Amino acid sequence: TLFRSGPNEWLTIQDYRQVMAVNALGTIEVTLNFLSLIKKARGRVVNMASVLGRISANGGGYCVSKYAVEAFSDSLRRDMYHFGVRVCLIEPGFFKTAVTDLDAIEEALRQRWSQMPPDARRTYGETYFQNYLQVQRTIMNLI
Repeated sequence: TLFRSGPNEWLTIQDYRQVMAVNALGTIEVTLNFLSLIKKARGRVVNMASVLGRISANGGGYCVSKYAVEAFSDSLRRDMYHFGVRVCLIEPGFFKTAVTDLDAIEEALRQRWSQMPPDARRTYGETYFQNYLQVQRTIMNLI
């Protein structure tokens, strides 16, 4: 599957929908389905966000979805306080995973670049594209 990140204009709404469905709406759906049981047990909700739920390192649905998890968890925390339910949020930083594989990221970005209409590529220019790749290398080499 194509890496679903990059400059926002290079992406489609389907790229956003796929990531949002899993990362944000999946989290919300599971939480809502178990909320009555959690309230009854005066339990705890633990959601997984990301440091990228606080800062956007790039375009695409990932950061947007993690911001959504942050907002959902924050509002849920206030809603559940009355019931003695704690809502916790884990915000891990960067880790080497398949999603942070530099070769896969660069290949996907090159593929997106080559599929862009010629006018769009001209507006960005080759220099922009090369600089964008360099920024991705820098970020991924910090991990």
